[in-house]
Amino acid sequence: MLQNYFKIAWRNLIRNKTYSLLILSGLATGMTCALALWLYVHDELSFDRYHRNTDRIYRLNLHIKWSENEYKLSMASAPFGPVLRDEYPEIEKTLRVKKGAQLFRVGEKSLNVKELICADSTLFTFFDYEFVEGSAQNALKGKNSVVLTEKLAMNLFGRTTGIIGNFVTVKDSIPFSVTGVIREAPTNHHLKFEAILPYTNEAVSRVQLDKWDGFNTFTYLLLNDAKAAAKLEDKLPAFYKKYIAERIGDTDGTKVKFAISLQPLGDIHLHSSHLMGEENGSTMAYVYTFSIIGLFILLIAIVNYINLATARSAGRATEIGIRKAVGSQWSQLIGQFLSESLLMAFLALLTSILLLNLLLPFFNDISGKSLTIKFFDFKTWTFCLGFTLLTGLASGVYPAFILSRFRPEQVLKGTPGRNSSGVIFRQSLVVLQFFISMVMIAGTITVYRQLNFMRTTQLGFNQRLVIRMPLQSPLLQENANVLKERILQNPLVENAALTNGSIGDQLNNKTTFSFYKNGSEESVSAEYFNVDADFTDVLQIPIADGRSFSDRLDHDSSNAVLINQAMLERLGWKSYRDGLIELNTRKVLVTGVISDFHLRSLHNQIEPLVLVLKKEKTDNLLVKVSGADLPKTIAALRKTFNDVNGNQPFEYHFLDQAFAKQYRTDEQKGQLFLAFSTIAIIIACLGLFGLATFMAEQRKKEIGIRKVLGASITSIVSMLSGDFLKLVLVAMVIAFPVGLYLMEKWLGNFAYKITPDWWIFPLAAGLSILIAIITVSFQSVRAALTNPVKSLRSE
Repeated sequence: MLQNYFKIAWRNLIRNKTYSLLILSGLATGMTCALALWLYVHDELSFDRYHRNTDRIYRLNLHIKWSENEYKLSMASAPFGPVLRDEYPEIEKTLRVKKGAQLFRVGEKSLNVKELICADSTLFTFFDYEFVEGSAQNALKGKNSVVLTEKLAMNLFGRTTGIIGNFVTVKDSIPFSVTGVIREAPTNHHLKFEAILPYTNEAVSRVQLDKWDGFNTFTYLLLNDAKAAAKLEDKLPAFYKKYIAERIGDTDGTKVKFAISLQPLGDIHLHSSHLMGEENGSTMAYVYTFSIIGLFILLIAIVNYINLATARSAGRATEIGIRKAVGSQWSQLIGQFLSESLLMAFLALLTSILLLNLLLPFFNDISGKSLTIKFFDFKTWTFCLGFTLLTGLASGVYPAFILSRFRPEQVLKGTPGRNSSGVIFRQSLVVLQFFISMVMIAGTITVYRQLNFMRTTQLGFNQRLVIRMPLQSPLLQENANVLKERILQNPLVENAALTNGSIGDQLNNKTTFSFYKNGSEESVSAEYFNVDADFTDVLQIPIADGRSFSDRLDHDSSNAVLINQAMLERLGWKSYRDGLIELNTRKVLVTGVISDFHLRSLHNQIEPLVLVLKKEKTDNLLVKVSGADLPKTIAALRKTFNDVNGNQPFEYHFLDQAFAKQYRTDEQKGQLFLAFSTIAIIIACLGLFGLATFMAEQRKKEIGIRKVLGASITSIVSMLSGDFLKLVLVAMVIAFPVGLYLMEKWLGNFAYKITPDWWIFPLAAGLSILIAIITVSFQSVRAALTNPVKSLRSE
């Protein structure tokens, strides 16, 4: 019986090639998109879940608040890990990790290693890395050991094996012995690195192992039992009072709100964007967004199938009547129609897998992922088969029940009848399609308006034609002023400045400054960095009040401090002259106030900032170039750089590119949103086309009578299209509040954002109506042009 169902189903599909192609196109496209988005979402949710001890690993997060200052950190200080391990039996092991960058040199070859971690030797018991050479037991035993990834080993030595015991020079002078080579960590691991150095080597990790208030270390706990996390978290307030409170000046334990929380390893990737230093991580908002889009697209494809199947109902009414007249049971007819939908779903699956395999490189390029289809994985095929059965049944149930309920005596008389509940259901499907179309159009407009807002918003300084050159070599840092003076001799260079601050790509140092006004002291947390006297001129940062730094004033050599407007507002001062700031144990006047400017993307709020005039300990050179001949300028900068210190490779980037990089993730998501929104609308058009066909077929006699009575083609087209316009109005009422809610939720990820304008929804509705009219008009005009004699012949 089942074989017969599928044989008849195949014949029906072959006999009606146009119908079958429309159905297959809609379902295959919908399934391709849904599968692609499933791969994306699955990858996002799989971060760090492949480690053997995932369920027992937690990271310490801190929430520190005093007065109006607040830190939300994913980092603790160096003593936390060892003391916690000794204090609480629930903890089996601890791990400390600090991120950084260093200059690596082997012989004459040197590389800037931008993704470097300093870690305890317990790293390899927490996370599962595959060793090419060496072993986890001995990899980080000594203070001068280094573990390289295969890629870095190849770049430094030209090979990945036979290098154990070879030396790598770090920071120009410190030799490290290679004790291990590991494969690159999977892309769904939250720690990104090229090399690992020992955390306890303070010369490279730059940590003070006994300093409790230096919050710069990621601290992980491996618990004996995953269920112990909640109980351990309850004990941590006592840990704060015992070890930390007094050391940070909270002697009575009440001045500072210091909350220590445990974050499961599997939550780090998607639940850390609110933490300082991790603002550019992914979020659950995108997971929800693309899950909803995938569901919407699949839903539209299913609706498309239902509409096209019901549009053919009149054509198959006679077949159904004859089948019933010769004794076919209701259940047999149900089986026949479901077998057709399942056959179509399986054909769509095969087509979608082929399409997905072809399009996956483009999808990876847009999404920034490295997704693959595991063709020989049992779980993959189990998912695909279950997904296909669900899609096929969901698509076929309604048409099967509707078509199988036709009464043979009415069908064979040519009057199969109308079902009011069926009409309402089909209208509901149209409302659903318009609702989805409007929400996705409004969402696409909002995404691109926000991205354009971020690209065009003035950042408070001139980033154009400013080149940032990192100075990682200690020798180069000592000769930074020489390098600057040599570069300024180039006529293509307009100005240059030295700083240890980073603009456009990472978090700067943060500390607490003491301010004094009328004899009272106030501590304020602020970002800060050292700069030279040309810093504000190079970036063209406006001086809101007072003056900038000057090399010509002896006073500025040790007493010059600039604050931004956000700091002035935070202090509640009317003028920078209202108080003093403590600098190097001395109370000094503030030199001036600079206008607020963005250190990072518009995801981040502008925070209080302190600039200190200090030429020493700078690790970045900002160069303002004329732009007259950029290739020649870059070549000259490279030569000057290498002449001053050839040990460090010449690297640079433009500040505007650094900011653009921060928006790359948002732009990738925006491109995905636009692409899938377009596909969803196209599939919806197929469904509307099918419904228009159905309505024209249902009303062909009415159209014939109207034409005989003198109705024009325009009036008939307007009549048929008008039915859809009513449904559009219903969809608008539903789409507006839902769309507004979703837009505001998405915009909540940005500190600076657009305001959703009222015109977005009428525009989305107008575009939906236009798409619907264009889609429906084809069938409406065709029905209106039909000779009324053909439709009224039986009368």
